[in-house]
Amino acid sequence: MAKPNAVSSPDDVLIKEYRFFCKALGREVPYSLFLPKSEGSRRDSFPVLLLLHGDGRTHRTIADDSVCRREILKRNFAIIFPNGDRSWYLDSKTDRKSHYQSMLRELLDHVRSRFPVYKSSRYTGICGWSMGGFGAVHFAETFPEEIGAVATTIGLLDYPNPQLPADQNYPVSAVFGTDTTDWARVNCRNNAAVLRGKHLLFIAGTQAFDYRMNQNFHRKLQQFPIDHTYLELDGKHDFEMVRKSIPLLLDFFQKNLP
Repeated sequence: MAKPNAVSSPDDVLIKEYRFFCKALGREVPYSLFLPKSEGSRRDSFPVLLLLHGDGRTHRTIADDSVCRREILKRNFAIIFPNGDRSWYLDSKTDRKSHYQSMLRELLDHVRSRFPVYKSSRYTGICGWSMGGFGAVHFAETFPEEIGAVATTIGLLDYPNPQLPADQNYPVSAVFGTDTTDWARVNCRNNAAVLRGKHLLFIAGTQAFDYRMNQNFHRKLQQFPIDHTYLELDGKHDFEMVRKSIPLLLDFFQKNLP
């Protein structure tokens, strides 16, 4: 993946870094938060979006990239950037120190209690790329009452799936364990019915290794049917694809988090 463009700007004051104590992990966890400027009369609340990073990235990846940050600063909703390490945002059955889905749930409650954001699912969205795309959909499927809108780009949405050929697959992390029955339980495609009634956007890269995963997920939603938007962009599984997708993702939430 291409490296983000790291820059320094006075606008960084709008994207601040914080820490909170996470009970599920038993330690402090860093996160970043974008809060829009309040103009005119004071706003008591903003819609809020969880934006999950990919494997090997951090909570600063999007915020520190000049292209992505320009898009963030245009928005009138809050954006939480969790630090998910390489966890796949799972509560792992095999690694009791890796309870990152519970971390996300705690973080959402923490931000809702500390900052001027809405608590209703109607005003709460989640999105992510690559590993974060998997984590975003899996979270929405686990806590459907908390999320009103979901979006991903180059997300691993039919994963883990040992039946996919190697060139269209991704190594399965140890946090998933070795039980393929349990892999099927957490595969987002197998739980897609839970997403009915939510605002949904999925972006696939036509040259990305996960292209077939996204097609499989899209077709599963069509079979139910579940209303959603599915877009294909010319791109690979890399950070350039993330940059290309960020405006579309944020426009989607600007429209669907009223």
